[in-house]
Amino acid sequence: MRVYADAVVAADGIGSALRAQLFPGHPGLRRTGRLDLRGMLPVPAGVDTAGLPAGNFIDRRTGSEFGLYPVGTDRLYWFTDSALTGEAPSVDQARRLVLELTADWHPTVPALIQATSPGSIYVDAITCLARPLPSFVLGRVALIGDAAHGMPPDLGQGASQGFEDAAALSRHLAGAGPGDVVERFRRYDADRRPRANRMLRLAVRMSRFTSQTGGIAWLRDALIRGVPDRLVIARLASMYGQPEAVPAHTTTA
Repeated sequence: MRVYADAVVAADGIGSALRAQLFPGHPGLRRTGRLDLRGMLPVPAGVDTAGLPAGNFIDRRTGSEFGLYPVGTDRLYWFTDSALTGEAPSVDQARRLVLELTADWHPTVPALIQATSPGSIYVDAITCLARPLPSFVLGRVALIGDAAHGMPPDLGQGASQGFEDAAALSRHLAGAGPGDVVERFRRYDADRRPRANRMLRLAVRMSRFTSQTGGIAWLRDALIRGVPDRLVIARLASMYGQPEAVPAHTTTA
């Protein structure tokens, strides 16, 4: 069945079929060599989560990462990020591998993974665009979200950039008629592509940065500790587009 429209918004995810049709010369996705497990569960009885504060934790020996965050007052969200060679394992296999990997970590880590039912665990062989797209639009078709700029999760910006896309596209299409669509889409592309592609590049770099092991990881951590807080805050404010978040009189304890 053939459908005609004045404007088409492609939001079909990181494996976008429409992106592949619009940009047949683009290499598409590439694997990052990382495996991500994500789970959510009610705060389990008998597991001391107070001993493990919310945040991300990286093992310098393996480059593996564990993240833990509260969701409301009675649920926990966790994720792991570890090296992957070959095809992505099943949930049961991945769960077993991660439990072996974290066996000598803080005891809360394997306890939380064990307390999460396999049905509540999502396994993902992390992928990202092999290179940024040359445009987010083609004629009357616009790409948004992961279809436009699928990136590794290391900056936590995948969904955030998708929301920014949607807000920008709505703003540029406000009051537009059929004859305005192509030009409005061009404005959307000029507005969003530089920032979103910058985030994609930064996320790829961060993925490599956090997965280092051995002496390089020790050097990385030493350098991070030596960076003044004010510079870190300024960098984050610049990254997230809020330079006003760092007033001239900011001080650190």
